[in-house]
Amino acid sequence: MSGGDGAYNAGVRIEGLNRTIRALSKAGADAQDMRDLMHEIGMLVVSAAQPPSRSGRLQSTIRAGRGKTKAVVRMGGARAPYGGVIEYGDPARNISKAGTLEDALTREQGPAVAKLDQGIGAILRKNDLT
Repeated sequence: MSGGDGAYNAGVRIEGLNRTIRALSKAGADAQDMRDLMHEIGMLVVSAAQPPSRSGRLQSTIRAGRGKTKAVVRMGGARAPYGGVIEYGDPARNISKAGTLEDALTREQGPAVAKLDQGIGAILRKNDLT
């Protein structure tokens, strides 16, 4: 999946999360708290991602976004427009996929869900919603 800037994303969907976020917002929880939590979850994947490297440039383009409803991790962009080819491969050019973000996401899925659970609990306590 490509972003508009040449970056490529991988993702996992958690059922009921949007409903939970809406309920937290209605109860007065700060949206910035959710953005910070989603960024922390994305950073778990960023720190676990190890793309194949010649120069290290692609590694330097892996970053986490700050979405309110999702953790987003991107790789590539203007400095490394080949990020998608490395991640997903290109059979026409005999380039096999590296699966850097997919592998990191798989390895960090358990800790990410645990971080989400702890983070939502902390937001609930901070806003006296428990």
